[in-house]
Amino acid sequence: MRWAIATVLATVVMFFWGWTFWSATGLMEKAVLAAEDDLTAGEALREHFPDSGMYFVPGFAGDPAERETLHLDGPVAIVHMVDPDGRPMMDPGMLYSGFCHMMLTCIFLCMLLGMVANSVQTWLPRVGFFLFVGFVMAFYHSLGEMIWWNLSWKWQLVEAVYDWSAIALAGLVIATIAPRGGRPANLDDYAGEK
Repeated sequence: MRWAIATVLATVVMFFWGWTFWSATGLMEKAVLAAEDDLTAGEALREHFPDSGMYFVPGFAGDPAERETLHLDGPVAIVHMVDPDGRPMMDPGMLYSGFCHMMLTCIFLCMLLGMVANSVQTWLPRVGFFLFVGFVMAFYHSLGEMIWWNLSWKWQLVEAVYDWSAIALAGLVIATIAPRGGRPANLDDYAGEK
């Protein structure tokens, strides 16, 4: 029962931390650039990228030598067309999906703690474990996005801080509520517990 309570409360904490981080800190606005003219840019995007999805400019079609020339001459871009017809800024479906994603993440964090329970039996090592797990996840993902996809370092730094802090806060809740201790490492240890 304590695992379930830990999962639900960690999910709620993670969800409200996300809401706070992305809406109240102002970091998102500092990490992205603004178009010269949103209306004109939007019309051009709709004209050249008519469907939802990911686009590369230059794309992968055509002669490889021509693509190389286009890459060298620029511009080179990755365009993520979310919805060419528009959508609400805070889409309820996105919020629901995000909450479900966070809950699954917290379930996996609980499973991860269960796997290492013999090594991190008290509160402080558990918290340290989740701090490190969050750091590794943020480091791998955000640095990889900068290296492999040339995404903005400012944006990836903000994402890394969010990912690390969200996992750390969820882990803090799980470390506090989930059952303490682990199971004996092998069957012979059970005899010593009787």
